[in-house]
Amino acid sequence: MGEPVMLQEQDVVRIGDYVKPWLRELVDRMAPRTEIDVDPALLERMVRVEEELRAQRELMNERFGFMEQRFKAVDKRFEAVDRRFAELIAQIDKRFEAMDQRLAELIAQIDKRFAASDERFAERLAASDKRFEERFAASDQRFADLTAQIDERFAASDKRFAERFAASDKRFADLTAQIDERFAASDKRFAERFAASDQRIADLIAQMDKRFDAVDKRFNTLTWMIGVGFVVITSLTTVFALLS
Repeated sequence: MGEPVMLQEQDVVRIGDYVKPWLRELVDRMAPRTEIDVDPALLERMVRVEEELRAQRELMNERFGFMEQRFKAVDKRFEAVDRRFAELIAQIDKRFEAMDQRLAELIAQIDKRFAASDERFAERLAASDKRFEERFAASDQRFADLTAQIDERFAASDKRFAERFAASDKRFADLTAQIDERFAASDKRFAERFAASDQRIADLIAQMDKRFDAVDKRFNTLTWMIGVGFVVITSLTTVFALLS
């Protein structure tokens, strides 16, 4: 549940002012009035309450009147603002119309100037095309002459290169023949030297074989003598052992 709402005295008074006529009407419908003795103090208090409520109602009506006057003043101010805004919009529309007219005149002037510029540009372009055609014709003639001269120079250069290549080929052929003769002589010399070297190596191998044979003979003799020595020593040792 939510928190309880605290009513102020003014709220209670307003609720009473609002409910009081309905309560009276409801009481009159439910129970007709009868003459009943009422305490004067209570009646006095009721009268005071009614007077206080009447004063509160008059004060509220007065305040509501002030509020209504303020709202009317605000409405008048808004009306004045609306009127000023309408006048301002009208002035702005007039200014925009004037600006549109000036812009249209300016665009017309610019179009005329562009038309004149296009015409001048076309005339200058035609003159430039004519000049360029004349210059290109002269340039083509010069280029043709220069091409002919270059072709003649290339032909002379080709002839010179052919002669020089022919001489170079002859020199290269002579040089190749000389080199072949020198290689043949060198091959002959190397063959003679290799033959002499082979003979020397064969003689050296034969000498080494003879020396190895002599060494083998000496080694065999030495081996036989060592074997004989061992046999003699063994025999003598056996004899000495038997004699002893």
